[in-house]
Amino acid sequence: MNHSRSIRARIHDSALKRVTRTFAATLADIFAETLQNARRAGATRVRVTLTGGEEACPLQITVTDDGTGIADPAVLLSFGENGWNEKLVRREDAAGMGFLSLARRGCAVSSRPRARDGSPVPGWRVELSPAHFLGEDDANVRPAETAPLPHGTTVTFPAMEGETASTVRLALETAARHYPLPVIFEHPPHTPSEGVQLERRAFLDSAVHVEKWRGLAFGIFKNPRQRFGLKSPDVNFFGLTVPVRLPEIGTAGGAHWTVAADIADCPELEFVLPARKEAVETPFLAEMREAARLAIYRALAAEPDPRPAFEDFERARKSGIDIAPAPAELRPWRAALADLDHWREPQKPTAIGSDALLVACDPEPPEAQAFARAAASSGLASRLFAPDRRLEGYGWYDSIARITRIRISVTTNGQTHSLEDYPLPERTGAPETPLAQRPEAIRIRATVQAAGQPDRTLDLPADLAFAGEAWSWVGDALPLVTADSMLEPHDLASLLYDAYFSPSDDSDADSWDRQRADFDAEALHIATRLLVSDDEARRRSIANAVQREVLWLIPRDRGADIAVRGLTVTVTLGHPATDTPPESSGK
Repeated sequence: MNHSRSIRARIHDSALKRVTRTFAATLADIFAETLQNARRAGATRVRVTLTGGEEACPLQITVTDDGTGIADPAVLLSFGENGWNEKLVRREDAAGMGFLSLARRGCAVSSRPRARDGSPVPGWRVELSPAHFLGEDDANVRPAETAPLPHGTTVTFPAMEGETASTVRLALETAARHYPLPVIFEHPPHTPSEGVQLERRAFLDSAVHVEKWRGLAFGIFKNPRQRFGLKSPDVNFFGLTVPVRLPEIGTAGGAHWTVAADIADCPELEFVLPARKEAVETPFLAEMREAARLAIYRALAAEPDPRPAFEDFERARKSGIDIAPAPAELRPWRAALADLDHWREPQKPTAIGSDALLVACDPEPPEAQAFARAAASSGLASRLFAPDRRLEGYGWYDSIARITRIRISVTTNGQTHSLEDYPLPERTGAPETPLAQRPEAIRIRATVQAAGQPDRTLDLPADLAFAGEAWSWVGDALPLVTADSMLEPHDLASLLYDAYFSPSDDSDADSWDRQRADFDAEALHIATRLLVSDDEARRRSIANAVQREVLWLIPRDRGADIAVRGLTVTVTLGHPATDTPPESSGK
């Protein structure tokens, strides 16, 4: 049997039964489509009117334009067909299916076409239910004297459950924000009789650099208030904004550069139809992203201090764009904090010297705090800089020596141990848990590597180290402070906070303020026990607890003596102040 035959694409009747699912039928979809249709029809403005809203009269939304109108009502239900001219269809890839955004709700349409000779043309009106969109019933078109004059189209549809005048206006404001035509919102009696014109803003407003490319306009933004992200719209299709993931560039100086595109006439950029909510991944889209990146490079080239990452510097150079290289400046290194959410003002880049060192080993907060204190005491701190991998490739950066490892040793009773092997007392978690013996000496040794040179070691004397695990509560922290250290309890408590305080965000955890207060109290108790005495730590902790929890109960004009014996607490209140106010002078 010969199976050779020809076949041709066709649309099965069952597809018509699913047209109500083509769009989500949200206000955003409907406004996007009705506004686009008005623009394509040559309208000069669009008016959106709300009526009803009372219990006996549901909220109705009417969109009216002054465009050329619709000559043949049949195109409303001829999906894939439209009345636009071939040039517009080619330029915008008009699919002729946007009216399906109203299929689930139903609507009423009235229109009056514009005659070429300017003579009056009769208007018409048709009411469409979901059954009409599904092909289950015929829709009757009737003459309508109330159709827009002298020409134009009106579409009226109902608000759905949960949609209020406020939600309608919000959706319309979003649709109108970058739309090229004025949009008038009218909701009597809540707006003036003539309505209010909604705010519009150019999509590339505040761009520092704009350039055209193949029917698009690229706008370059430096440190934009609103970042364009993976899901944020970065392309504007005549008011409909779509994410296509255009590139972003960060610089070594901290500036962040983004790009957005405004469409003028770019049929090569294809969107997934009919809703146009995402772009089709085509070779053109890849070219567009590369062109957008080069546009950012050209904006960087015009900057007096661009500080590009080396990868961007090289990529721009190979494309013939000359960007000034990043200068030999880095941010000073500072020790990490256990509280990852603790915001600190970023360090400003400073010029590096020939003896600069990169701290490339990323020590944990307890080790970092101890190293930072030793480096400051040894005069090394000003030579330490934070690494920045974006600068790898620049000769000046690659030649900087870097600290790749930090080791701490502790000497007690004449015996020296690495911090990892230091003998620790048994820990019970109680406030009176024994503390480690104060050592005779602490040394911090940093391994330094430099290109083409053998490794060397920096040997720093220290008076502080933290034993035990990082990321634990202060009760499990074991500060080791040398016997000759001049460290004060409050200073040690502050270092414990930097090294260990990491608040819990569990739903059953105390507030951040309460966690911080409890941590500070316990840290000061530990520091005082270690540096002064157990009794002094107890005395200060009791005084702090009274001040924090009890002081507010004691009248300001009376003192109080609190005595504790065993489980008995005795409180003696002082007499009220006997001072009498001065007599009035009569003035």
